[in-house]
Amino acid sequence: MKLEQSTKTQIIKNASLSLLLYILPIALMFGSFAITGERPWEKKQHQQKQQTTAKTKVSNTQDND
Repeated sequence: MKLEQSTKTQIIKNASLSLLLYILPIALMFGSFAITGERPWEKKQHQQKQQTTAKTKVSNTQDND
């Protein structure tokens, strides 16, 4: 079974559009990281330590009351 030219063109067009829509948010995210200089994957460990410390301080304060 041979595909018609218009069907083949439509399949290629739809596949290209789907790939663009899939890649666009990822590209924008990394573009914004490059522009702002942020690296959230490096800050995550630091935030976890701060949250743990904050929770410990709160629980210690509550224990003293």
